[in-house]
Amino acid sequence: MRLSTFVTISSFAASALAAPAPAITPTAVANHAPLEERAGTTPTPTGTLCASKPPPTTLPLNQTQLVDAITGCVGVQALGTNLTRNDIVNGVCKPFTLIFARGTTEDPNLGNLVGPPLVYALNATFGTNNVAVQGVDNYPGNPAEFCAGGSPEGSQNLAKLISQTRQQCPKTKLCVTGYSQGSAVVHNGISQLSAEDTAFINSVVLFGDPDNGKPVGKVPASKVRTKCRPGDNICAGGDMVLQPHLSYCHDVAAEAAFVQARFLVGN
Repeated sequence: MRLSTFVTISSFAASALAAPAPAITPTAVANHAPLEERAGTTPTPTGTLCASKPPPTTLPLNQTQLVDAITGCVGVQALGTNLTRNDIVNGVCKPFTLIFARGTTEDPNLGNLVGPPLVYALNATFGTNNVAVQGVDNYPGNPAEFCAGGSPEGSQNLAKLISQTRQQCPKTKLCVTGYSQGSAVVHNGISQLSAEDTAFINSVVLFGDPDNGKPVGKVPASKVRTKCRPGDNICAGGDMVLQPHLSYCHDVAAEAAFVQARFLVGN
């Protein structure tokens, strides 16, 4: 996750990440530029980031907004941590399986802001020994691919991982999740699935979805939750990363509860 010289999560003291303060409500983002929404049916976000030719390789963020956004969250990872999980690739089967697609410029393969806190919440919900986790690999997660509607490589690999999970762990309950560009990867990857692989999915959770409001392949709406915070320009079809888009670590416990409810219902 290379978020440019504007912000460095690793500047947080290690003790702050290990023993976070009580969760707080992220402060509002004041005086931000108007939302710039997608025009017509084009899959390309409009705004300053995607208007650059070529798009930048880093994201210009405000460090104060990021610090405010993640204060109180458990599990947020510092830059360069490169927290990876490859349980499906390694043939591990558990009662519950998570496949996660990270956001733009986040560290592979679970990212920094949402993936690790979500895994923490799911471990607390199901028990660590009952949870298999797989991050989406072969996925550059760069701004250019965000501007193009989501990484083709990541989408293809996500579809492959879902099919592999069904074949090698037929009794597991599968949740497919993405954050930011990772949500677009989930939309695109699930759209490539066979009917059998689609039906195998037990739940889908999307955080900060740039394709907010669109169906997720042919997955029934009852299996899908999309979390978009008020003021999140990415969810509105734009390309400005404002504080609401950085704050989804506060929502992982609530979404884990939805995943658990879906788990109990079954496919």
